[in-house]
Amino acid sequence: MSDPTILLPSPSSDLVAGLVRLEQAIDRARPLRGKHRATLPREVATLSEMLTYERDSLPPDYMSRPAHLSAYLRWFLPWNIYRQGRLLAGLPLDLPAEPRLLDVGAGPLTFACALWLARPELRDRPLQILAVDRSEAALKAGRQVLTELAGGKLPWRIELQGRAAGGRMGPPCDLLVAANLLNELGGERASRRRRGPDQQGDERLLEAWQKQLAPDGRILLVERGVRTAAARLVRLRAAALEHDWQVVAPCPHGEACPLPGKRSGSWCHFACDTAGMPAWVERIGRSAQLPTERVSLSFLLLGRGETAAADPDVVRVVSDNFALDGGGRGRYGCTADGLVVLTGRGPVVSGELVRVKRPDRTTRDPRSGAMLLPLPVGGGGRRRR
Repeated sequence: MSDPTILLPSPSSDLVAGLVRLEQAIDRARPLRGKHRATLPREVATLSEMLTYERDSLPPDYMSRPAHLSAYLRWFLPWNIYRQGRLLAGLPLDLPAEPRLLDVGAGPLTFACALWLARPELRDRPLQILAVDRSEAALKAGRQVLTELAGGKLPWRIELQGRAAGGRMGPPCDLLVAANLLNELGGERASRRRRGPDQQGDERLLEAWQKQLAPDGRILLVERGVRTAAARLVRLRAAALEHDWQVVAPCPHGEACPLPGKRSGSWCHFACDTAGMPAWVERIGRSAQLPTERVSLSFLLLGRGETAAADPDVVRVVSDNFALDGGGRGRYGCTADGLVVLTGRGPVVSGELVRVKRPDRTTRDPRSGAMLLPLPVGGGGRRRR
């Protein structure tokens, strides 16, 4: 595993090589005829528009429709594997010797593909994954893609359930994964129509997920790094902390979130460049006129038990650097005392965990009101989880 102070480490050679092979794996699992390949950029652009701006009108079974599934596999699948792969490389999953995973809203097995490419030490484990999604076509295509990435023989046991999530979905699991799922849930759509949060719905969701877990099981939630998704994760985090869960990552504390994702101000998300993204994905992006320069995500890793006492000098970097009103550069950081602004040009990146030394005299950023803290000189002060 990579340096645990970095949330989104540089892509490994396994991840980069796997994304190159992904094009052929998808073509074998879901071949495209010439005329359909010619219209692929248009289908990708249309689906991107629907997922970004018209989600409430998107049919729940959209990935069961051939054109949408083909576009999803060739555009959204590689990007989601990339962002999840970079996250998984540095995340403390703490899986047992014979892990059992439940992937809710698995789609084309995005998480399983990312796990295979990002954590090669797990490939020889007798890992079992129960993948649940309302689109059986997406699940089957994903299993074919994953088998191709594994060289034609997949040592993991993959069980597919083509249905909506709910009720008992299998034996107790060690890790429940829900990636890019929250916007698909009926409760979230209703919440958007009400223009308000659904606290009881969040609690019911956590209760339902808890019933799927082994005693030491964990929950991993991964969403796009957009305001609405981050705000939902913040609400789920608050509900989890009230019901004896602890936030394993990314939060360095168990206090109220200083970046709740309300209508104004920043929100909790982490961004990185797209180094190592293969040329075939970038070609589709250019043809569909979609950006390929940056990726971002928001996530929560939850475990059972009380959150450990926070170290007040530990800061999670939650932004790229930006210009300060009084001159110089700064980055937002999250601490147990709330939002801070890290000043200076230290070599830190979004998502990094750093240790700072608090000055004797407190000064504040006039724009945000956050405390100003100098970054360690020379990039020192990194702290292991």
